[in-house]
Amino acid sequence: MPKVTFVNNGESSDATVNQPLKEITKTSGWPIAYGCEDGVCGTCIVRITAGKENLNDMEETEQQTLEIMGMNDCEHRLCCQCRVKDGEVSIEGM
Repeated sequence: MPKVTFVNNGESSDATVNQPLKEITKTSGWPIAYGCEDGVCGTCIVRITAGKENLNDMEETEQQTLEIMGMNDCEHRLCCQCRVKDGEVSIEGM
């Protein structure tokens, strides 16, 4: 079963395969801010500290937004665009 850990407070939450990361963060009450939720505003940026291979591939909109923000470095993702594939993922709120 997939698991997501929020390193800011050490809390973890079980996830289902293909579950949106934003759903997990909202349900868990983790303090990630959301704006447009379409991958354009960049409000929900997080740093993936472990398990980036367990997230879906980045789509063009997310990649462009991260490039504009200067954070297209394979460590940062937008929560609203991520889905947990399988395995464990650790995120850090910015």
